[in-house]
Amino acid sequence: MIGTLSLYVMRRFVGAFVAAFSAVLLLVVMVDLVEQMRRSAGTSTSFEQVLELSLLHAPSLMMEILPFLTLIAALTCFARLARSSELVVTRAAGVSVWRLIAPAVGAAALGGVLAFSVLDPLSAGLLQRFERQEARWIKDRASLLSVSGNGLWLRQASGEGQTVVHAQRANGDGTLLWRVTLFRFAAGDRLTARVEAARAVLEPGRWVLYDVREWDLDQSAAPARGAPGDLDSVPAMGWTDLEQLTLPTDLTRAQILESFASPGTISFWALPGFIKGLEAAGVSAARHRMHWQAQLALPLLLPAMVLIGAAFSMRHVRFGGLGLMALGAIGTGLAYFFLANVTQAFGGSGAIAAPLAAWIPPVAMTLLALGLLLHLEDG
Repeated sequence: MIGTLSLYVMRRFVGAFVAAFSAVLLLVVMVDLVEQMRRSAGTSTSFEQVLELSLLHAPSLMMEILPFLTLIAALTCFARLARSSELVVTRAAGVSVWRLIAPAVGAAALGGVLAFSVLDPLSAGLLQRFERQEARWIKDRASLLSVSGNGLWLRQASGEGQTVVHAQRANGDGTLLWRVTLFRFAAGDRLTARVEAARAVLEPGRWVLYDVREWDLDQSAAPARGAPGDLDSVPAMGWTDLEQLTLPTDLTRAQILESFASPGTISFWALPGFIKGLEAAGVSAARHRMHWQAQLALPLLLPAMVLIGAAFSMRHVRFGGLGLMALGAIGTGLAYFFLANVTQAFGGSGAIAAPLAAWIPPVAMTLLALGLLLHLEDG
């Protein structure tokens, strides 16, 4: 009897979750479509491109509201059981509330594992494509910065061509670089100069380079020996040593910060390696650590939402007050999001450790739900 009942409750909960997920997904796509149409007004972006942006953006938005969807599914599932008197029958048969909600809790825990192991990599890939297409179609610019195992790479454009900046290390916002190499390209991607500097500082409208060595690699002034484009073949007489050099730029601190890959665009499985690369380059990885820990906490958070939904909805209809109980559950869910935003802000800024900031909300919700169930069901 218990096995059949468990499968029945699990099926009801999963069905409610799928229905809530589908309805909210459709709503999210429609709302985001309107927003993307507003942002693309005045550009040459077609409706098909705007629709593609909305579809690419929707999965990452759904990942953010996944706990709330779990709460809605639990409320719907257990309220229906209470309204149809199935809850009364199972309790009269000697089934405790803990055994009744265990299948839904187990399904939610499994859903949390699938969320960070499967859904998160999928939404990260789609969000990465969304940001790339958004930069092309709406913002009319490509990504300015990338992080690799050998440092940071920045790109800036000017009327004379492109400049690629490579630095071994940087400060947290990319405005101070160490061991810098710049490559200047003219029209047609022709390499014209290479500049090395001990450090570079971003000031309004310019890069200021210190302890500079500059090579002129223009084709018209290139040395006779050596293969074309082979920087190692440039003779010593081709360089110029300078104490300081100023390079005009349109880059700002805000643009550089925006160009750092957001945590949501990186797969859960790839985040640890990316964090190591950021820290090796001297860039703060607090936001990425926070995101990774928050994903890891989903198998605890989603069951906590089920417990809260059960605590507020397993009241028989003849006692009344189901509407107020549902409002209480929604209010508790909103309180969770407020707490999560606060802890994420502290964790992302490095004020508190990322594991502590990520695990406080799910632990708090679990303890609250267990307390409510003990109070309402066991007196």
